[in-house]
Amino acid sequence: MLKKIILFHFLFLSISFNAQDIDYCSKIVDKTVEAINSKNTSNLKPHLAPDFSIAGQKGNIAIMVLDQLIAQLNETVLNNSKSNSRELPDGLELKYNINYKNMGEREATFLFDKSNKLKELNLFEMQVKTMSNENNFIFPDNEIIEIPFKQVGNLISVEVSINNQNKTFLVDSGAPRVIINSKYYKSNLGDRSISSSNQGVNGAITNLDIVKIDEINFNGIQLKNQDVLASDISHLEEDLDVEIHGLIGYDILSNYDILFNYESKTLTLIKPTSFLKFKNNYFKNYYEEKVAIKLSQHIPIISAIIGKNQYDFGVDSGAETNLIDEKYYKKVKKHLSNESSDSLIGAENKEKIVKTASLTELVIGGSIPFKNTNIVFSDISHLNQAYQLNIDGILGYEILSKYPTFLSYSRKEIIFFKK
Repeated sequence: MLKKIILFHFLFLSISFNAQDIDYCSKIVDKTVEAINSKNTSNLKPHLAPDFSIAGQKGNIAIMVLDQLIAQLNETVLNNSKSNSRELPDGLELKYNINYKNMGEREATFLFDKSNKLKELNLFEMQVKTMSNENNFIFPDNEIIEIPFKQVGNLISVEVSINNQNKTFLVDSGAPRVIINSKYYKSNLGDRSISSSNQGVNGAITNLDIVKIDEINFNGIQLKNQDVLASDISHLEEDLDVEIHGLIGYDILSNYDILFNYESKTLTLIKPTSFLKFKNNYFKNYYEEKVAIKLSQHIPIISAIIGKNQYDFGVDSGAETNLIDEKYYKKVKKHLSNESSDSLIGAENKEKIVKTASLTELVIGGSIPFKNTNIVFSDISHLNQAYQLNIDGILGYEILSKYPTFLSYSRKEIIFFKK
């Protein structure tokens, strides 16, 4: 899910932080206080370093921890004051005394890198269950793994053995790693996802936990006796009317070339070294359209044309419909039909009313048009901020299901096959 990010630091020790840097970083402290009071991290996220850490977590998990902590802290900052500042070899440390309405005064530490990005945040003393950035999977020797799937709504459901019981998981390339449903799997350590010895921070972040699993077996791909990220995804069950025990995400899928074939209801995982042989055996008489992708975190990004304008879309097998940022509504309106409104429930289980329509044509690559695809208009700034992306929308089922479609993380390409 969340691959370890390796950063190459160029340490120019002769360059020190001047007063302007301290002032700038102090403004980021102010944004942290604003986030606590508003219970919203949107304005803080652009100032986070790529390797931002909190409570012992880094990368995308750290972002989730930050979101949940701020949302559930349920505190108000009455005032704050800087108590100390000091230069470090790789940045700047600021210490603040923060006076909370319920908890009283607590010391917070803010660490900034050389670019004045917030690298580490310690709001108060916390104890956190930790897990490694990567799970250690056991991969079978099979060059090709063919997996039958069922379509629930517009999503791919597969059978996965978890603790020797067959359960339903969704294949969601937008999930950074394997995630299990905390509705069914509880931590043996109790609710301590994030806890504090300080009075006033009670209970756990209920939407994010770490659970030790004896075994997960997904068609021979195994995870044994390891910690797994757990989250409350019960809102998916309510929408689909199916028990969902977890998600198969990027940390498994990225090891293979993936063939999505909705017509045959088959998901095929192919070792990249066997791709050409597989393609020649099964798609020799097909026309193929190759589209280059860029990888940002775990999200493949492709360019597409609507009218005369180009947009960048993330590709996500967990997206039931295409999604574009609402700020482009007026720009693409003349290419829409059957406009309506609908409710959209996001990962935080919050419902909002959004515009929906049929997009008359979306062109990917150079010659394969996707006509009359459903599209939803919604604010996606939270996605860009959470995963440090710069995308205009998300493409999912509507695109992946029209043709047999290959996604290759290793070659950074998507291939559409047309007879």
